[in-house]
Amino acid sequence: MNSEKILTMLSVSLGPLSLPVDRLLLLISFAAAMLVAYLVGRRNQSPADGKIATIFIGSMLVARLVFVAQYWEQYQVSWWSVIDIRDAGFNPWAGVGTAVLMTLYMLSQHKKIRKALVSGLSAGAGLWLLVMASLWMIRDTSQQLPTIVVQELSGNSVEIGEIEAGKPRVINLWATWCPPCRREMPVLQAAQQNTDEIGFIFANQGEHQAVIKQYLDTESLALRNVTADSKALLGQMVGSRALPTTLFIDGQGRIVDAHLGELSHAKLASKLERLKTLNKEQSKVNN
Repeated sequence: MNSEKILTMLSVSLGPLSLPVDRLLLLISFAAAMLVAYLVGRRNQSPADGKIATIFIGSMLVARLVFVAQYWEQYQVSWWSVIDIRDAGFNPWAGVGTAVLMTLYMLSQHKKIRKALVSGLSAGAGLWLLVMASLWMIRDTSQQLPTIVVQELSGNSVEIGEIEAGKPRVINLWATWCPPCRREMPVLQAAQQNTDEIGFIFANQGEHQAVIKQYLDTESLALRNVTADSKALLGQMVGSRALPTTLFIDGQGRIVDAHLGELSHAKLASKLERLKTLNKEQSKVNN
């Protein structure tokens, strides 16, 4: 087994679509909960699938609102991004807490659907926990950044792990033909200019340096550490089947987080906040 390969897939391809594993699993678990609640409740003519849908929607709504409140300053940059949930900006604890409270309320108010509701929720939560535990057990626990040689725009070859080595890093996998990659570039550029303690690397996937240079000049983007991964090896090795993908690397060169899809100002701020916190904790341990 190649110790440098990240075994946990970040995305799954469904025909022309590529979905993040965590979001796909959430949808499958929700569907399983709905199905079980319907089948169990049908026996005594009291299906609870509608109640589960209400709990799911209510929990996601509260999780979104709490996240927006947490990063209100970033969302003010672009008001429409508040309703653009593609950035996966949700507060999980707020969502879980809301789900628990709504479940308890429904159990106390609707005695006939208790069995169906508990069965459905148990099935959905059990499936989610089982798959997540399985993925955690089979993944490469080292989660080291793969050894990939990329080309700088000057033409020099460099091992990607040597760029901004020794400090936390954000590695963005992108391409000039990718619309969400293009939309998030100003977000990443602003973060690179305003965050000295974290290194940013832009690893273009599959394009020639000349194409990359032309795009950067046309869009007036002043990015540092732009590289060309001409064979798109990094995406293959970290298990990403779609662009953009953003990797978050700790000071020891380990991949500690990843985001598939376009990053908003708020979502990137939340990811950087966690990365900085982890770096401080590691520094305390090492000292």
